[in-house]
Amino acid sequence: MKCANCRRDSQHDICPSCWQFAMSRLVKFPDLYYDLERELIPSSGRSGEKVSGSKTPPLPVRIETLNMRSGGISTPLMRHEAMMREARSETRITFRGQEINKITMTCEYISKRGDWAYKNYNEAVDLATVIISTHNKIMFILGKKSDEIIIGKCPTINKEDEVCGTKLKIDPTQLERTSEIKCRRCGTVWESHQWRLLGKMLDAQS
Repeated sequence: MKCANCRRDSQHDICPSCWQFAMSRLVKFPDLYYDLERELIPSSGRSGEKVSGSKTPPLPVRIETLNMRSGGISTPLMRHEAMMREARSETRITFRGQEINKITMTCEYISKRGDWAYKNYNEAVDLATVIISTHNKIMFILGKKSDEIIIGKCPTINKEDEVCGTKLKIDPTQLERTSEIKCRRCGTVWESHQWRLLGKMLDAQS
C-alpha cells in the first residue's frame, strides 16, 4: 500500500508522518487567516480583479484571498468535522458566528481527535489532503516559497546508460515529515544517509 500523499510504502492509506504533518499545519490556520488579511488589498500599481468586458471598475481586493478568508478554509474542514461528529454520535455543529470562530473551533475539534481520526475515520485520507492542499494554497497567496536546498544532480543511470542529471532538492522544513528525496524525473528514492553522502561526494568533485 502506498501513502496517498508521499507515495511511500505504508500500512495505512496515509502514512503516520504525513498525517502528523497535516495535523501540524491544521493548528496554524487561525493565525494564517489573519496573515491573509494583509494580502486582501492589491499592492500599489497592481490592477485588481474584474470581469472581462465589464465596465465595472476593478475590485479593491484580491479575489483568491477573499475566497480563502470567506469559507475557503472553514467550509471543507467543517464538512469533515460534521462527518466525524456523526461517526462519533456527537451533537451537530452549532452556530459559530464570524469566520475566525469557525476556523478556530473546527481546527481545535479535529486536532484534539486526531489520533481517533487516523485510526477510525473513513475519510482520514481526504481530510489530510484537504489540510495539506489548503495550507499550500495559503502559502502561495502569501508568497512564501519553499527554501529548497539543491543536493546535486541525480546520478541514476537508465537502461540506455544515460545519467538522469535532474537536480535533487530537499526542503529543510519538510525533514520532520520525511528524510527521503525522490527524483522528480526518474523516480529514484534516496534515503537520508544516501543523499547526505551523495552531497558530500559531489561537493568533493566540484
